[in-house]
Amino acid sequence: MDIALFLLFILGFLSAGRIFTRKIWDLKFSGPAEAFVFSSALGSIITSVMVAGLAFIGQVSALTCWGVLAILLFSGIGSLREYKQWKLTAGLAVFFPLSPLKTAVQIILAVLVLLALSLALAPAFGTDALVYHLAVPKAFLEAGGIVNLPNNVYSFYPQHMEMLYLFALALGTDHLAQLTGLGIVFLLLIALHQNYRGTYALLVPAVFLSTPVFFNVAYSAYVDLQAAAYIFLSFYAWENWQTRKQTGWFYLMTVFVGTAVATKLTAIIALPIALLGVALQGRTQPNKTLGQCFILVLGALLFILPWWGKNYFFTGNPLAPFFMQIFGGEQSMNWDITRSLQQIQYYSSYGMGHGILDFLLLPINLTFFGQPHSLKFDGQIGILYFLLLPALFGLRRQSMPMVVTFLIFTVFWFTQTQQARLLATPFAFLAILSIKGLEQWLQSGGIEEKGKNFLLAVLLLGLIFNTSLIAKSWAQVQPLPYILQKESREPYLMRQIKSYPVYLSANHLLGQDEKILLVYMRNFGFLMDKPFFSDSIFEAHTLTKIIDEEVYAKAIIVRLKSMGITHILFNHKFVLGEGSALTVGERAILKNFLNLHAQRVLVKNEFFLYRFMLDSDLGDPNKNSSLIPIPLNH
Repeated sequence: MDIALFLLFILGFLSAGRIFTRKIWDLKFSGPAEAFVFSSALGSIITSVMVAGLAFIGQVSALTCWGVLAILLFSGIGSLREYKQWKLTAGLAVFFPLSPLKTAVQIILAVLVLLALSLALAPAFGTDALVYHLAVPKAFLEAGGIVNLPNNVYSFYPQHMEMLYLFALALGTDHLAQLTGLGIVFLLLIALHQNYRGTYALLVPAVFLSTPVFFNVAYSAYVDLQAAAYIFLSFYAWENWQTRKQTGWFYLMTVFVGTAVATKLTAIIALPIALLGVALQGRTQPNKTLGQCFILVLGALLFILPWWGKNYFFTGNPLAPFFMQIFGGEQSMNWDITRSLQQIQYYSSYGMGHGILDFLLLPINLTFFGQPHSLKFDGQIGILYFLLLPALFGLRRQSMPMVVTFLIFTVFWFTQTQQARLLATPFAFLAILSIKGLEQWLQSGGIEEKGKNFLLAVLLLGLIFNTSLIAKSWAQVQPLPYILQKESREPYLMRQIKSYPVYLSANHLLGQDEKILLVYMRNFGFLMDKPFFSDSIFEAHTLTKIIDEEVYAKAIIVRLKSMGITHILFNHKFVLGEGSALTVGERAILKNFLNLHAQRVLVKNEFFLYRFMLDSDLGDPNKNSSLIPIPLNH
């Protein structure tokens, strides 16, 4: 069902996008593949805007989302004849003429696509997806529209991709949401291939998708690669605007830039880069160029203004959770200036330094020292980019705009947060530049046939090595038992998420009128079906604040009652154990309070679930005698 809906989504995106690219702007494309990519990407944006409109007026439901899908599909009726004219031969260049290298790359790319699809068809378990990319849309869907989520700081970010995930959750499951995100990634891969159009064009998407850190978020309902897709398409549209002299490409570039910023805030650097591109394009007509720059800025901001308006309505700070020292907003959200500064400091701790020498050593450090779930870039990029680095010296002057764009994005990444997955945007350009440099180098005539074959063999081995890293990760996840219906959702998630059993138990044990405080449970809001309270990033903030401000049991009870909190679920290691974020005094107060005013309901591994007994008498020494004995390592 989810696969069928996914295909309908893509058809709907294509149909809606073709209204603008064909009927309104009458854009000229190099072929059906290019028309498909730009039209479908534009259609995804139109869909997101429609769903956001429903969310803002409080009319999000399965019924209204079915209506949106029907409108999208109906809009393409006039293009059916055109689709039939898109002959199969248009795509045969991907497969023919045959060659050993091309065949090997085709096989590797097909394997990567199948692995990604299999993981997308399994339940979501990516951290950021469970914390907000899926958790926020789920909350909006349950409420029927936009609501204030003061305890999830990420809910104040722009929500373009989250609206597509909301659309998917309304009509399907998290599988469909993951497939939708993966669909945008597939559009990026096709765009990379179409933009290059050289002898080794198929290598470009293969190099990009075989990057382990990119592959791991491609199927996970994240937004990093999707932002990269919109940014790359904006550059692609700018190139077409230069060569094909159609104003529609400028408007398309504007739409993609605005969408990229509304997808991920770190994409804001795309706006000044786009302005630079417009200035270069029209340097002989300053007045016209000034007007185009104004249209670009205003058009791009239109995609983010609704989300700033939402933030202003709920918090009084349109730019929440940022610039709180100027606009405020602390009283309306579970966030403050101190934590905001700590968050910036935490993000800047990624990488292996911020000096000039560290920048020059990036190829070595990223390739050989990057590790997932580590401050050392939080991911692996594989070996390919390092092997292809010398090929950049084969580039010609025509590649300068892309080189400059790549360098600006890379420097911006280096100065902000050095998480490897955020390299998706610059590395989309790097993949093209590397293969283009290699091809131009090989065609220069300075290398003999044996040397060419050796270099291509090394490149192929690097591709195989990257793919083996991905295959190893895929084997650890083991999605096939779930896909083949030999394993249900619960056992699958228990294998992926250590805390999932206690989340499952909490959903079963709590009533709808009860609320649970999550402390160091990684804020997997998507897994919670009952009301909960949690802190973003600094997960013990509320707990320690209550303890420090109230101290005495009676005052703590009043505070918990005022917040409606009836239970607490926490990771013992980080709350009361050796790795506790609490002070010795705070731990002593909490232990005493739990002994006197809480009942231990469940213990699974290091996770403890307590029910607060806020109306009971103090100090009943026999209170815990009625508990179900569950061993610590159950």
